[in-house]
Amino acid sequence: MKCDVLVVGASPAGLMAATSAARSNAEVILLDRDLGNLNHPANTIFEGMASRAKVEILDCYVQKELQGMRILSPSGHGATIPARGYFLDREKLDQYYLKAAEAAGVSLLRDEVKYINRHPGSISVSSAQGEIRARVAIDASGIGSHLAQKAGLKPMRHPQDIAWAMEAEVSHPGLGEEMFFQYWIGSMAPGWKATFSPAGGDRATLAVFVRGHGPHVQSFFRSFLKIFKAYKSSAYRDIEDLKILSVRSGGDPIAVLPGQVVSDSLMVVGGAAGQSGLAYSMRAGQICGQVAADATTSGDVSRQGLSEYERLWNAEFRWEYRMGRAALETLAGMKDGEIDRMVQRLSGKALVSEGGLFKKSFHAGAKVFLARPRTVLDLAWNLARG
Repeated sequence: MKCDVLVVGASPAGLMAATSAARSNAEVILLDRDLGNLNHPANTIFEGMASRAKVEILDCYVQKELQGMRILSPSGHGATIPARGYFLDREKLDQYYLKAAEAAGVSLLRDEVKYINRHPGSISVSSAQGEIRARVAIDASGIGSHLAQKAGLKPMRHPQDIAWAMEAEVSHPGLGEEMFFQYWIGSMAPGWKATFSPAGGDRATLAVFVRGHGPHVQSFFRSFLKIFKAYKSSAYRDIEDLKILSVRSGGDPIAVLPGQVVSDSLMVVGGAAGQSGLAYSMRAGQICGQVAADATTSGDVSRQGLSEYERLWNAEFRWEYRMGRAALETLAGMKDGEIDRMVQRLSGKALVSEGGLFKKSFHAGAKVFLARPRTVLDLAWNLARG
């Protein structure tokens, strides 16, 4: 098999990369071993983040609208961020973008990469169904970055800082009808966050995202579950009867920063490149697919020819991701008492307004934050982004 662009991984970034390349008249194959049975996390998104990443939120996969989020400290102090958000039906979202890719002319192939070979001006991979030769291959396979690693690239600058997560779908009468996402910070989830996301009706998700403690984070989830039940006990007297319906685990590259994401005939995008965040990785996929298609048209698929992808991504997101890492490094060094005091000071302040900080204050805020990373407002801004 031959094509202009081969995308490995039907992640949101991979789907957008494949669709973007196909709409630019490239012949595209999208390869994933789980096509038709995708099981992706990331179920909550806020309008400010989607707007910043130029991603439209569609009613066909929105499960519930939210009014904003609450940042909560270990002792339960809270600060409210009013911002329109959405709990997403990920199965519907994934199927929508799979169909969009097919409609754009992308050929879908259920398989996985076994070997990779580099050639002048092209790259080939072998799978159970044979060899696929492409002028450009895009690794969108998630934090495993299988294709990039086989090619000898190091697409993450700080892979040791991957946040390992455990998420549970839970059920309790009326729990999913709440209108605010909850973002807990402190020792219950060191290095990043624990979350509560209402999904409508009786359903919600609870999760911990932990950095610096390896992939086994069950103990942190159990601790958070106790804290969450205690916090909700006044609103739900029988909260101890909360049911856990399913559990899954994985990694999120929130603080790793992109490393080597381009080489001859090869690009890396999304989680594989340390580009975390649903909307942000989708935007990275759009950029990546467009550059890949343009490179095949021009005939220059060298590292230099594909480096426009790095330039465009850096122009849109480099400062923001640097801010995010600095914020989480600061947060990881704070004790619970400090976090309690910080959130108390935030309480009652209008931290984010739609189209406000996301659109108007970004570049100035970036420089301030990097100079003074404990600035309370800047830290809150980064928490809202995640």
